[in-house]
Amino acid sequence: MDTFTAIAGLFGIAAILSFVNDRYLRLQHDIGLLLLAGLVTGGLRILEIFVPTGAVALLHQLTQSFNLNDTLLKGVLCFLLFRGSMRVSWAALREQRWLVLWLAFAGTALACLLTGGMVYAGLALFGVGATLAQALLFGALIAATDPVAALAILSKIGLPKNLETVVDGESLLNDGVAVVLFTIFADAAISGSDASLSEAGSIFVREVLGGVATGVAGWLFIHYLMLRCTTYCTGLLVSLGAVASMYAAAQHLDVSGPIATVVAGLLSGNLTATRLSEATLTPLRTFWGGLDEVLNALLFVFVGFHVVLINPLQGVVPGVPALVAISAVLLARALTVSGIVSGLNAAGTIRADCLGLTQLLTWGGLRGGLSLALAVSLPDSQWKPLVLNMTFAVVVFSVIVQGLSIQRMFTKQRLDGLLR
Repeated sequence: MDTFTAIAGLFGIAAILSFVNDRYLRLQHDIGLLLLAGLVTGGLRILEIFVPTGAVALLHQLTQSFNLNDTLLKGVLCFLLFRGSMRVSWAALREQRWLVLWLAFAGTALACLLTGGMVYAGLALFGVGATLAQALLFGALIAATDPVAALAILSKIGLPKNLETVVDGESLLNDGVAVVLFTIFADAAISGSDASLSEAGSIFVREVLGGVATGVAGWLFIHYLMLRCTTYCTGLLVSLGAVASMYAAAQHLDVSGPIATVVAGLLSGNLTATRLSEATLTPLRTFWGGLDEVLNALLFVFVGFHVVLINPLQGVVPGVPALVAISAVLLARALTVSGIVSGLNAAGTIRADCLGLTQLLTWGGLRGGLSLALAVSLPDSQWKPLVLNMTFAVVVFSVIVQGLSIQRMFTKQRLDGLLR
């Protein structure tokens, strides 16, 4: 299937599913699209058993026309992260900086180790073969809360500003740590060697500090040109071109593109946007908001196709890896968040309802396309299908079950008292 036909097909399917959700299901938009895409694909697979139609083969061609790793990490994520980080107030982020930084850095690293250890023990208990390095690799790619899913779903439940800042800030900043851990454990899992502490440190410095430097440089370019634009069209082209070029440059420099984009977005939203005229800023905000909605819709439909088209594992009791993975991710997240929130609260750094805030950040720690892209990017091996199946299971549970239930679990009165 050629690229244009694949894009046209994805847009057409997304439009139909969006209409069905808006008219009949009326679920939160991104959750509804993922659920409908999965149900449609699953229904076609069942139908194919009795009436061969070739529809499943067409869906395979459609999904294979886009590389999920390239499509998300290079073609979509830069725009979603830039728009999401522009929404975060610098003053609000500074006020919650200690909680955000502890969750994004120490929390992600600790969740990776805890998840990997529990998955290793859980799979061994059920006789599923996996090395510790492979389990830790899964822990790394699933540890970071996904910025796309978090910003698309959690922003709809009416979080108070301080909690929204914590959720947005963590999900936007923890990519770098996750990528570093993923790189380290991927090398160990593939080569069978032990991870080097010095190598881990050098990767961390290169990815994070290099990403920050690239983001600052990109923002300076955006700032200089945007303040001198006289038309909306020029401002639109400058913002789109600068974000895409900056992300591409980060990829070629082998530094963190997500971190570069987040830094540029934070600086642009807080230092550049405030100096633009309303005639330029208002249509720009409208465009970026619309682009965010469209890209999210396409991404969730695409993920829904991938989830159902993945092949089942051979020689493994159905559901065991999924159950182990979901349980480990939730438990590791709860232990990590509880320790950080309780420690900061005891030190007087924050004032929080420790149990309630832990429950919100645990159940609201959504995983999405970023974890899938990292899993898909792994080279083919005997253990890759196991990692893929566990990753897809966690993502589906996260977006559909956690995403649908979180609004019912937390009333506005309860949310207002979680963090003061």
